[in-house]
Amino acid sequence: MSARFAIIAVSLSLAACAGPVVRPVLSPSRPKGDALLVLPGFGYGRTADKPFRSLAASTADEGVDLYVAPFITRSGLASSRAKLARFVRQNRLDRYERLHVFAFIAGAWTLNPLVERHELPNLVSVIYDRSPFQERAPRIAADELRFLAWVRYGSTVFDVARTPYPPLSVPAVRVAIVVESTPTPFIQRYDTAARQYGPYAFECDSFRQRYDDCLYLPMNHDELYVRFAEVWPELVTFIRTGRFSDAADRTPPVDHPFARRRQQ
Repeated sequence: MSARFAIIAVSLSLAACAGPVVRPVLSPSRPKGDALLVLPGFGYGRTADKPFRSLAASTADEGVDLYVAPFITRSGLASSRAKLARFVRQNRLDRYERLHVFAFIAGAWTLNPLVERHELPNLVSVIYDRSPFQERAPRIAADELRFLAWVRYGSTVFDVARTPYPPLSVPAVRVAIVVESTPTPFIQRYDTAARQYGPYAFECDSFRQRYDDCLYLPMNHDELYVRFAEVWPELVTFIRTGRFSDAADRTPPVDHPFARRRQQ
């Protein structure tokens, strides 16, 4: 391995899975009613907390304390799941009457088995970020960029790539799906590899997860981290009512957005 490649690899390793924790500034006088726990994925880096920190004051004004747990470890899904369970205990999320979760893609793979084991007894609702595009990224990384993927993310990216989605089946928990409808630059770059895994399916039923409501976002995975505040009104509506607003886009793309972009 060349010296230049070694430097790149070390730099990637230092940057991996290092996003900061976000916690609310708690008022001792306010009742502990609702908390939203955001479970970021592989795209959450050292500076990705800024949109969430900016949003936290607004969510608190609406009676929802915002937590962001960077739970991903290099040791695999089981280790990441244990780290997430520790975060829940250490931040005493069981003191809230109602716990809600927004799970980015790797977050869903990590969270669902915990819920099935009844380790979040006050969980009321889960909103999943799903993407026909980005859910292929771990497999592309494992197949096309195996060494660099391991250097940056360790075993966990390979676990997600080869582990079938474990759907949440607990009937008492309300479930929503937020579907990204555009590809990231990574997926665009590896479009040929991504297409080899089969056709893209955007219908909500294609995600193999029961749901109470489902909407479509004109964003890609990277944009959702940065523009999370734009989605918050729909999230809080679901938290309060179990449904997104009447204005939510519930119509799947009629054709392949990436194909349209390539033809322009």
